[in-house]
Order: sequence, then structure tokens, then C-alpha cells
Amino acid sequence: MIVTLKISGKFFDDENPTNLEIIKKSVLSLLNSGHRVAIVTGGGGTARKYINLGRKAGIKEAHLDLLGIWASRLNAYLVAFYLGDLAYSKVPESLEEFIEKWGYGKVVVTGGFQPGQSTATVASLVSEATNSDLLVLATNVDGVYDKDPRKFSEARLLSRLSTIELKKILELTQSVNAGTYELLDPLAIKIIERSKIKVLVVNFKNLDKLLDIITGNISIGSLVLPV
Repeated sequence: MIVTLKISGKFFDDENPTNLEIIKKSVLSLLNSGHRVAIVTGGGGTARKYINLGRKAGIKEAHLDLLGIWASRLNAYLVAFYLGDLAYSKVPESLEEFIEKWGYGKVVVTGGFQPGQSTATVASLVSEATNSDLLVLATNVDGVYDKDPRKFSEARLLSRLSTIELKKILELTQSVNAGTYELLDPLAIKIIERSKIKVLVVNFKNLDKLLDIITGNISIGSLVLPV
């Protein structure tokens, strides 16, 4: 199985080195079971800090996007360096470069590619390019809810849903401004649908259980099926 792992930038915000060990153990468990792994990292608090400062100063959105991209690449380098010989130490800066590195067999870790493109879209493109069987979105929520759980106490976790259902849930909260992308932006969903990529949304606190989740030994998170 080929797995693309998209790690939310929020994963890096608490500056806990234990988080890196969780990623490494998760990747090792997948590799030792015969799976291949690609990783995409978000920019997190570092990206938001520079984007917010730049926006207040009147910097253009395209340039703010670049700040977010560079922050996401810092997180990617952090993961790649920690994985050591398991991964390439050079973070690709385009899909073409990613594909070239992927051909050599190691784990490839990347961040953003270009302005106007979220790291969720990057993860979808990477999943498509690698023929991934599964795109795992490791974020700070337990899965996809029928409404925002931060605002509605009655919000219900959905264990299984379609991309059509996901679009309906997200359509009221989507934004195209730098640093404000939701779980999956519209372009990411289109890529997922055209290439029929299955998506698993899990809390990054459960990354140490990823192999068991993928193999069906544990039922955690939300499975999004392309339509």
C-alpha cells in the first residue's frame, strides 16, 4: 500500500520533540509492513504569524502565500532531518521534483509548492502522482463532523462520508486567503474525486496507531470516499 500522510501545521505548534518521535514510529511501522510513505506538512503557527503580520502591513496575498509555503517547508525539513536515512534530506519545491525523488524509493517529505495552493492540495497532488491507496489527513480534530464541533455541542462525528457530503459541510467555512484553508479546499477535493483517492481524517494524537487504523484493527476517524 502507498500512503500519503498530510500532517497539519498545528502538529508542530507545541514544539514538543516527542511529536517527531511519534511520526518516526508511525512511518517505521508502515515501512516495516511493506508500505511506502509520502509526507506533506502544513505551516502551522509559524506560517500564521508571518501571514498575519504581513497582512497587517498590507502585503499582497500572493506574497503572503509564499510566507506560508516557506514555513511549511521548514516543518518538512524538520521531519525529513529527524527521519534521517529513511527520508531524503532535500525537500522538493515542486511536483516535478517530488516525482523525481519518489522514484528512488525513500520517504519523501514536502511542504507547499506554489501560491494559491494549500498543502491539502499538495497532499492530493502527491497522492495522485504516487498512486496512493490512501491519503491520511492528520489534524487536530477526531474526524469530520456534520457541523463545527467548536460551535455546536451536538455536532456528530461521521465515521464514513462522501466527498459530496464533505463539500456541503465545508462550503460555508471555506476561504481562499493565505493561512485560512480548511480541512480540504475545493481544488484538493476535485483532485481526490478525479483520481478516486480515499481519504482518512484522524487526530494527529492517534498517529502512533496509524498502521492499526489502516489495517482495520482499530476504527478511528472519518473515511471520506470519492464520488
